[in-house]
Amino acid sequence: MKKIIALVLSLMMLLTCVAALAETAENPEKEDMGVLKMNKAFDIKYNKPGDGYEVNIQTQNDMTIIANIFSSDAKLPRMGLIIAFNDEWAETERLNDVSDEDLEGIKASFLEEYDEIEFEIKETAYGTKLLIAKVAGGQDAYVYTIYKGHEIEIHLVPGAEAEALEETDIDRVVTFLSDMDFVPVEE
Repeated sequence: MKKIIALVLSLMMLLTCVAALAETAENPEKEDMGVLKMNKAFDIKYNKPGDGYEVNIQTQNDMTIIANIFSSDAKLPRMGLIIAFNDEWAETERLNDVSDEDLEGIKASFLEEYDEIEFEIKETAYGTKLLIAKVAGGQDAYVYTIYKGHEIEIHLVPGAEAEALEETDIDRVVTFLSDMDFVPVEE
């Protein structure tokens, strides 16, 4: 009797392992998940951007993450990611909740650095507004949003073998941000 129970349990464990492997094979993106931890606020789970991109964290503490996102393909843009808590936005859930006046103030902060810049609003797949700031000449672009008081900004520059940024480069960032899940930290 004990042998039968042991055999049944072994068989169940084997089937569970096979089912888990089959699910991973059907959904390869589960193998490529990354996690950024904003201590005491939320975790960010993201699908790795693809195209040989890697996320390399430079600085991480309770309030800030600074990372480089780069690809071995010299034609693809290089990106810098900054996520930082800002007391000014402490009560702001998303960029969608910012007044028109405050949005103009955010735009003005970009205009302090660049003379010619074009602004556009896009949305993630979840409907979160993204402010796109494109510098004339295509040598710099920024994708900016706010989430739970944290400013999230990705700065794009052309790859070493590219002359300028293209719209597909910005779309790649919108997709990357759309694939992010912000998971509240349970206390």
